[in-house]
Amino acid sequence: MPFIYKDIGRFRQILAVLARYGFGHLVERLRLAKWLPFGRRFFRFKRLRIPSTPAVRFRHVLEELGTTFIKFGQVLSLRRDILPEEFIVELQRLQDTVPPFPGTEAKELIKKDLGRSVEDIFLSFNEDPMAAASIAQVHLAKLPDGQEVVVKVQRPGIHQQVETDVRILENLAKLLVRYVPESRLYDPIGLVEEFRKTISKEMDFKIELRSAERFRANFAGSRTVFVPGVIKELCSKEVLTMECSHGKKVTELDDLLLSKKKVLAKNLTDAYLKQIFEDGFFHADPHPGNIFVLDDGRLCFHDFGMMGSLSQEMMEDIADWFIAFLDKDIDRIVDIYLKVGILGEEVNRNAFERDLAEFVEDYYNLPLTEFSFAEVMENSIRIGRRHHIRVISSLLLLGKAFMTVEYMVRTLDPEFNLVESMRPYASTLINRRLGPRRIARDLIKSLMDLQSLSREIPRALQVLIQDTKERKAGYKLRHEGLEDMEGHIDRAGNRLAFALVVASIVIGSSIIMQTHMEPMLFGYPAIGVIGYLVTGFLGLWLVWAILRSGRL
Repeated sequence: MPFIYKDIGRFRQILAVLARYGFGHLVERLRLAKWLPFGRRFFRFKRLRIPSTPAVRFRHVLEELGTTFIKFGQVLSLRRDILPEEFIVELQRLQDTVPPFPGTEAKELIKKDLGRSVEDIFLSFNEDPMAAASIAQVHLAKLPDGQEVVVKVQRPGIHQQVETDVRILENLAKLLVRYVPESRLYDPIGLVEEFRKTISKEMDFKIELRSAERFRANFAGSRTVFVPGVIKELCSKEVLTMECSHGKKVTELDDLLLSKKKVLAKNLTDAYLKQIFEDGFFHADPHPGNIFVLDDGRLCFHDFGMMGSLSQEMMEDIADWFIAFLDKDIDRIVDIYLKVGILGEEVNRNAFERDLAEFVEDYYNLPLTEFSFAEVMENSIRIGRRHHIRVISSLLLLGKAFMTVEYMVRTLDPEFNLVESMRPYASTLINRRLGPRRIARDLIKSLMDLQSLSREIPRALQVLIQDTKERKAGYKLRHEGLEDMEGHIDRAGNRLAFALVVASIVIGSSIIMQTHMEPMLFGYPAIGVIGYLVTGFLGLWLVWAILRSGRL
């Protein structure tokens, strides 16, 4: 069954929206048309006439289906490595702003989660939210000591709604893999699983609390960056309380002197380069609403629900890739890309290398002040998509984040030289990797791995030899692309068996009709008459089912 019974209403609503926006062919391929209202007849009078591209219609589908699907679309908008550009452009337009829920409900939720009433916790609490989104909204409040705080409260019932929708998405992804073989290139099951992890983290404010504390610790003592503190005793899984800080958005500083804008541009770039090349932990949603400029000129970061992590090895690979790009070392660029990418079944290295070399050559002639790290990453990912190379999610988050940061930096200082800011960070990281301590540590790790492998190989060979002696070893074969044929054969077999049953009842009834077996009905044996009536009904039902399927 493609859904949990309690989800049937939402499941049919999703299918209906897909069909109305012109994706009925997909519903049919998934063998789900029977779950539409009125079945296949739904297509004849419910489809919206929208003269637009599939990408635009897909965006409309997600917007109409609400919070979970809008969030899913926003996650998909990062996947330049698998989705066509026209879909990426449309998905980036998705907005999750929704009307706020009543402040009284927020107060009730705070009381339920924290165990105390709002009046007991806060000196004052503004019931009108400062901002509202699809998952939570933010209220301004004051602690008894007069300190201003912001209280982030989740929407009532959001967990149940998201859980239902994700469960349906998982089932639809499985059906896509089974009935639409070409969808396997996009790994729908993996995409939904990645989305489940992302939205689960975003809805757990305890994770956001830990992220905020880690981010604050990374910038402890900084003269250019301020991170608001978390009021831990006033936090739970659905409530988050943080210090309130007032300032202006980075994009709202028109009256600021150019010299100060240049300083801010450098500070913002340095803050992100530190996150990428030193901390390995970065703010993945740095839009202007999440970065303020305080009165003292420091940058203030907000909203830590979406964060990205980079391992030490990944940080070094990014630095190495950046240096290789500046040196036009195509072989090294390709090696790094193939190392961090997820390869498809067939990757033509020579073709990939040619496309990448052409891109690097075109970009290399630009002046350094016009160098865009985010654009280079974006185009590299796009080239990789043509060659069926996918990229891990942390790099996609990094590309999206840095694209936003670059936009804000260029807004502050159009002549800012990004290359000169990045080069020392990347060089330091690479030099650190070549230091004697790091070399010694890597050598010891390699020796330990080799020692472990030397113990495992004899055991593995012994097991293989024993299985071969006992004839346990063998091959496992699996077919691909035959699921549709299996379904057709199954349906044909069922119809044939059904027809044989009908035919046998007809023959039996005909034999009985030649006798004078009592009881009689209309002068004929009643059992024979009933047999004819049953076979007539079953025959008509079979014909109707065949016509309804569209395959006579």
